[in-house]
Amino acid sequence: MKKVGKNMKLLHRAPQSFHRVSQTMIVGFFTLFLVLFFFLPSQSLAQDESRYILESFRKKMEQIESYSADILIKVEVSLIKIKDRKAKVTYTKPNQFDFKAEGFTLLPKKGMEMEYMKIIDEGYTSIYVKEDTVNSLNTSLIKVIPDNPEADIILAEMWIDTSTIILHKMRTYSKNSGSYTIHFYYTDHPFDLPDKIIVEFDVKNSKIPMSFTGDFESLDKPAKKGDGKGRVIIQYANYEVN
Repeated sequence: MKKVGKNMKLLHRAPQSFHRVSQTMIVGFFTLFLVLFFFLPSQSLAQDESRYILESFRKKMEQIESYSADILIKVEVSLIKIKDRKAKVTYTKPNQFDFKAEGFTLLPKKGMEMEYMKIIDEGYTSIYVKEDTVNSLNTSLIKVIPDNPEADIILAEMWIDTSTIILHKMRTYSKNSGSYTIHFYYTDHPFDLPDKIIVEFDVKNSKIPMSFTGDFESLDKPAKKGDGKGRVIIQYANYEVN
């Protein structure tokens, strides 16, 4: 009789245990449902929105068949002073750039060769991050990962004004040149081509300064010790487009 009573107690407890397990499973499934219902669609929407912005930007820039412009290049690197240089840049669609400069000069081409177009054209994965302000302008911050595993740039962040489809800032992370940030400034040039570009980078972690100039006679007295940052300022003038 004792054994039967013990078994009856176990049978009585079994439904309660099963009920607790069922409640746990229901809570788990409900949590998973919430994640799938809210998080994944939001990620998909973020990707769709970022791709729409980038493709709109691509279509706008693809209207440019060719252009040429005079440029003034100022290089600011800690401990070294380099004289300003004048050059002429010519672009031919889709990605051909030609630079002609005074003397024997290796120009700092980061920021001058429309790297953003190469990233977009070669395929990418993107996500809309947030709204952000650049130079008092409302922009959308988008992170872009190139699909090409052999590309030097492994990640780019782009700040685009969606009302005008203008790129105001880009930060890139590369395999060989460290990271650098490009600021774009505009006036009234055709197709919203930039009036000025400022490229900022960390001198210590970047290979860019070593290729700034091959004309060592252009070196002046050493500059004052700086903040370890390098800057290239490129001013555009006399655009001729298409």
